[in-house]
Amino acid sequence: MKARLTLSLLGALYGVAQAAPPAAAPQQDLNSVRKEISSLQQDIARKEAERQQTAGEIAKSEQALQATHQVLNELEKKQDASSSQLDTLQAELQTIRIKVAETRQRVSRLLAAEYKRGQQDAMAIMFNTQDPNQSARDLTYYTHIHRAQQSLIQTLRDQEVQLQAMSERIEDELVRLGRMSSAKVQEKRQLQQARNQHSQQVSQLDSTIRNQQQKLQQLKEDERELSALIARINADIRRRQLAAAAKAAQAKKAREQATRLAAEKRRQQVAEAKKQGKPLPAEPKAPARVETVDEVADASLSGNAFRSLQGRLKLPVAGEIGGRFGARRGEGASWKGMFIKVAPGSPVRVVADGTVVYADWLRGFGNAMIIDHGGNYMTVYTGFATMVRGNGATVRGGDVLGASGSLESGETGLYFELRYMGRPINPQSWAR
Repeated sequence: MKARLTLSLLGALYGVAQAAPPAAAPQQDLNSVRKEISSLQQDIARKEAERQQTAGEIAKSEQALQATHQVLNELEKKQDASSSQLDTLQAELQTIRIKVAETRQRVSRLLAAEYKRGQQDAMAIMFNTQDPNQSARDLTYYTHIHRAQQSLIQTLRDQEVQLQAMSERIEDELVRLGRMSSAKVQEKRQLQQARNQHSQQVSQLDSTIRNQQQKLQQLKEDERELSALIARINADIRRRQLAAAAKAAQAKKAREQATRLAAEKRRQQVAEAKKQGKPLPAEPKAPARVETVDEVADASLSGNAFRSLQGRLKLPVAGEIGGRFGARRGEGASWKGMFIKVAPGSPVRVVADGTVVYADWLRGFGNAMIIDHGGNYMTVYTGFATMVRGNGATVRGGDVLGASGSLESGETGLYFELRYMGRPINPQSWAR
């Protein structure tokens, strides 16, 4: 909302309305500003809640990243320990393999030496030896050597198998730890991306909230200016109402004094006529009663169907009724509406909600405006000095249509008609 332009337009309307200036139009603008303020405050509150939620997501992401980092550190330690253990086992395995090879070489050398000496067979030892006891002792000796060598080889083979199995398990563990580490690295990367996205969202929300808070501050300043303008208008309306009331009271006092003087003069004339024996003077004719319009259309009836307003309608301007519905006009025609005498520049208000269907110069009437109220009801306003609504404009009861001027015939004031299905109706029969 362009507050400066709005205030300028309101100021222009305020200057045009030299009688009681309208407060309804700026009041509607003030209500619009207040609705926009309320809507903006609610939007800021929603974005604040969204920002807090996103900040909470960032905190959760940070905690998850920290936990993932700790897991990665532990996995790295386990990998280092397993790699070190595997290196140790592989070194031991290599040592045992060397021992097995050396033992095998020793057994091979021993068997080769015995074979060269012709003692490769236990049965041969028993038959070739003269002393049976010595043969038995030699056989036992060779048997023990053979068994010890075979036991050593078997032990080394068992250790080799065990070490090989342990090495395979550690290699499998290293593969498993590597997979876990890769998964955690991917998880960490995803968490970092989510955290960055959340941080970007928070930054955007902060920027949006700052802009909205600036707009809210401007709207509040506009609200203060509109409130001040309405207060000035209402104060001026009150001042003019008090001045009009004082003027009416003064006029009433003058009329009462004139009536008393006329009555006193009549009494003296009657007394003098009786004293002189002359005919009594004729009774003075009572002055014609002046009818006025005191209540002006406002927003109190806005939103009601026009047909429901009979007997409650308020007229467009306040002033003296210069022509009644059906009364004869000076040129011989009769009024099809009512003519209200009012000072030039007075604000003219629409009597009920409707749509402007005509806003232009009208031959015989001057500037004229016609409002369609729905249900085949229309109102006609003529004698504008200026008009501030155009064709197609939507208006609400009490809205200002323009400032009063004079009819094309030169009569100063506003001419007002009420029509149903195109036929004129007496507006005063609908008025309060």
